[in-house]
Amino acid sequence: MAISTEVLNTTYRQLKGPLIDTFMRRTPLLDTLMKNNRVRQNIDGGTTIERAIMTGSPAQGRGIYNGTELLNLTRNKRTEQLKVEPHRLAAAIAIPNRELAQNDGPLAVMRLIEKYPEAFMKSTDRCLESFFLSGAAPTGNHAFNTTALSGFLTLNGLFSAGTLTGTTNGLLDFQSPADQTTAAQSVQSLVKDEAKFYYNQYKAISAWTAEGLKKLGQVIRLAGHYGVEGSPTLGFMDPDSMTNLEDSKRGHVRVQLVDDEQEKSDLHTITHNGVTFHESLDLDRTLSVFNGTVMADGGGYVLNPAYFELSVLQEAELSDFEDMIASQDVVVSKFQFHANLICTNPVAQGCFSGSAL
Repeated sequence: MAISTEVLNTTYRQLKGPLIDTFMRRTPLLDTLMKNNRVRQNIDGGTTIERAIMTGSPAQGRGIYNGTELLNLTRNKRTEQLKVEPHRLAAAIAIPNRELAQNDGPLAVMRLIEKYPEAFMKSTDRCLESFFLSGAAPTGNHAFNTTALSGFLTLNGLFSAGTLTGTTNGLLDFQSPADQTTAAQSVQSLVKDEAKFYYNQYKAISAWTAEGLKKLGQVIRLAGHYGVEGSPTLGFMDPDSMTNLEDSKRGHVRVQLVDDEQEKSDLHTITHNGVTFHESLDLDRTLSVFNGTVMADGGGYVLNPAYFELSVLQEAELSDFEDMIASQDVVVSKFQFHANLICTNPVAQGCFSGSAL
């Protein structure tokens, strides 16, 4: 006895909710945005996500010394807007009718859903995280390739092949603020400008043992200085840099305390100066996307999630399975997702390189 499309969909409808609920919860960056309520289901109309630069105050006050002072009602006009076009993903998740004919029973239905839709959703999470961090899809057989993802904004400032409005260049440049201004690259549809505080923090590390912790601390403090809504709390670095950080932490004077804390924490994270750093294979310095760049010597990011937003035009959606008689001998469930990442305060974000040396 075969599994009919009706029986498959009956179980599938019960599991769609959990599959959607766990979407973007499996990887550090996406999960942090979800936990901090930085995933917003709105776009305020139009074809782009538009936000003001969050680096100043819309009004200017004055001190009151005798009670007759006049208040300044002039508003600081923010005429420049950040603009990012939302990117749409779609996919057909196909189960061969041959497999439906060869299986039977509730457990078989569960196995098929785990093998196809669930595996696809997990792979999509992995693809989004990888592209946001590196500007490239993960290696291997995954749900989406780099071309399919290139409409999203990536953190990697070395990336310059974005296809939609505001996504041409990556967000965080591995250059000093002065060099970012000189390069005059448009990021989120606005040119980097040190005078407007529209740039990101950056430090180059010549050798980890000589100045690794010092330069890393400088990036964290600089990013925190411009973070009115709090200091950076999230970080990412390549595996070799993570090893250097771990060695430095274990070599600290409070060896026993550091070891105890490390043993109780996630083995893939280390907290330093209030920032929880995640070891990321997406930043592996041997990846082709980093060939011939400063990231070939290791590096990573220091992020303040309060200034990021994943603006969602259409939440992740899975349709019922339908028979595709006119195409292939399969039943198909369609996946759809429409969103993009935007950062309203890049000056409160930072990056570093050379940390693996």
